Amino acid sequence: MVEFPGYSLSGVIASYLFILLTMKPQDDLRVLGPAGPILAKVGEDALLTCQLLPKRSAAHMEVQWFRSEPRPAETAHQDGTEMVEVQMEKCRGRLEMIEDSVAEGSVTLKIHSVQPSDSGQYWCRFQDGDYLGEASLLLQVAGLGSAPNLHVTRNDEGRVQLVCTAEGWFPEPHVYWEDRWGEKLLTVSEHHIPDDSGLFYVEDTLVVGDVSAATETVSCFIHNPVLKDGKRAVLSLPEKLQTEMASLKLIGPSQPILVRVGEDTQLTCYLSPKTNAQSMEVRWVRSLRYPAVHVYVDGDHVAGEQMSEYRGRTSLVSDAIHEGRSTLQIHDTRASDDGQYWCLFEKDGVYQEASLDLKVVAVGSAPLITVEEQKDGAKQLTCTSYGWFPHPRVQWRDTEGTMPSSPAALRQGGRGLFHVESLLLVTNSSVVNVTCSIINLPLGEEKTTAVVLSEFKMSFSWKMLLLAVIIGLIWMKSYKKVNVTQDSNTAPLKPTLAGEHRNMTCEHSYNQMSHRMLTTTSTPWARRGSRQPRGIESLRTGMREYGP
Repeated sequence: MVEFPGYSLSGVIASYLFILLTMKPQDDLRVLGPAGPILAKVGEDALLTCQLLPKRSAAHMEVQWFRSEPRPAETAHQDGTEMVEVQMEKCRGRLEMIEDSVAEGSVTLKIHSVQPSDSGQYWCRFQDGDYLGEASLLLQVAGLGSAPNLHVTRNDEGRVQLVCTAEGWFPEPHVYWEDRWGEKLLTVSEHHIPDDSGLFYVEDTLVVGDVSAATETVSCFIHNPVLKDGKRAVLSLPEKLQTEMASLKLIGPSQPILVRVGEDTQLTCYLSPKTNAQSMEVRWVRSLRYPAVHVYVDGDHVAGEQMSEYRGRTSLVSDAIHEGRSTLQIHDTRASDDGQYWCLFEKDGVYQEASLDLKVVAVGSAPLITVEEQKDGAKQLTCTSYGWFPHPRVQWRDTEGTMPSSPAALRQGGRGLFHVESLLLVTNSSVVNVTCSIINLPLGEEKTTAVVLSEFKMSFSWKMLLLAVIIGLIWMKSYKKVNVTQDSNTAPLKPTLAGEHRNMTCEHSYNQMSHRMLTTTSTPWARRGSRQPRGIESLRTGMREYGP
């Protein structure tokens, strides 16, 4: 038996077996996350934790956090150093890696001031060489918003209308109306609208029976399905309907208000009888109370509740607010401003409302008519124009009246104005004058362009005639050239000095004459006993001698 100093063979074997039994291959490592969802309220901090099993130090590993879909890592940890540069932009500055238990293989991601957009699936990833382990976590964000606000009014038909509003809820809540016995009441309309941060604004409407029958107590309950909690507001209808505000009426203009695109306009409503409204909330809205076109409370404009498309474009003329009159001014009117508005005066939960109709109009460019000749002789006319609102009416006319045409094609541009295109096919050759008219119906204004089809026909005929003349001239020129060549073989030519073009022609003839003379056995120079000329200049001298 071999002995080791200070060790026995049996002790060494036992130690080796113990190490083999206690060591696990790296492939057996697992990454675990929490068994259930992690719940965090809006504005609070959330802790997301992942654990290596069996436990071992993760200080030398790379740890990354991801969302459910492939995205840049939320944060990463490598050799004890946080890698902030790989964080997603929306989370930058709100993430923190907690490393207190990293020696035991536990890592925690802390999200500060949780927002609705943080809700969803996350993944943590451990990587060490060839080893890669992941675990998923579900973060549920929830928020209890404001308590319900109940608003009461009655319409001209004597029916009572209740509106329940609240803000700051997440996820989308459930809203219930109940009577004093706890029976559910049927909602007329429900609107749950997320704001810029993702929190929901609630606006639910309930219509009660006749005012004389409105003697009950009604409650509005808003419930958060994640937190299993909610908030309630109770309203006594008889008490509200006996207030001063319930006896007032709010009056608006009886006719639509017309305004051209780019101009300023004013919308006015007033309380009857005259009442000081300085302590009231005045709200100008479109279809919903929130977001609003303009909100006036205690003498100040509430910018946080204003629709983005009206920011910087509205003002309230408040010099008559002490008489219960409110005038909203809209600057630089756009096509999107067209439609119905409501003016609301409210005090102590009771409000009065009046509706107004704003008609935005724009008269576009003069029509442009183009004509295209068809193979069968028909003419395709296209009438185009741009810059109209609302969508205009297009009419084609001739001397006998309106002409049937295909429906006009309308396309809205970036500013909401309409581009118009209408087609007309003219098959009757007797039609001479055609007019395209585009009409703005609210204003009764139109723009017209006329085209004379006979001019188009004459223009086409002159073109054909010109083409025929050009072809004839070319043919005549070719014909004369052939005749000159043929005549040069039989008749003597007279020299001319009528310019460069004629000289070129004469030189061409001289060359032909030279060729004829040089190939003739009996030449004029030979008959006169002169020497044979050489070259063109000598030939011209000979021509002068030979000429008549």
